[in-house]
Amino acid sequence: MNDTKKTQKLKTVIIVVLLAACLIGAGAYGFFSNNSSSTPLSSTSSNSDYTNARNRVDTLTQQLKSSPNDIGLQQDLGDAYYDLGTAARNNAPNEAKEDYSQAVKNYQVVLKNKQDLNVITDMATAAYYSQQFDLAEQSYQKALSINPNFTPALNNYGVFLYEYKKDNASAIRMWQTALNQDPNGPNSAQLKSLIKQAQNR
Repeated sequence: MNDTKKTQKLKTVIIVVLLAACLIGAGAYGFFSNNSSSTPLSSTSSNSDYTNARNRVDTLTQQLKSSPNDIGLQQDLGDAYYDLGTAARNNAPNEAKEDYSQAVKNYQVVLKNKQDLNVITDMATAAYYSQQFDLAEQSYQKALSINPNFTPALNNYGVFLYEYKKDNASAIRMWQTALNQDPNGPNSAQLKSLIKQAQNR
């Protein structure tokens, strides 16, 4: 069973870690993330995080074999693959790409049965990390067509536009829209830093 509040809180923690890392260093860029797991995972996750994520994938895969039509399990498995990809990004990038690709597949099954903005946004980010760039952009745009003020999609589409499309102006517009909705929110400092970084690029 999904715990939406726990999921939202965890993804905020994950993105703070990822954004802090990307603002300190150059190159790899972190997305705002909402996938669920028992512990926050970042691109610098420990072996323990990786092992826990792998075990969760294995457990959910077995459960899904006996309940293949359980959409909640499909979503949980998508989240677990997302976490596993995040844990593997630094040490096993090829494996991470495959994990994110599997997350996309699970999320697509979920979306055939229900339209969920969090799942659409998570799928878009997993698609980006698995180099399915067209799917990533289409999914961000779909989420925002359903709700133009959906903050996770605004945040992540901004990162996509900045990092992949090199479209600074559009990225700033996305982040500023998100910031205007919650000027003192948990991601406000990161958004301000990203906007400044894009303005100076």
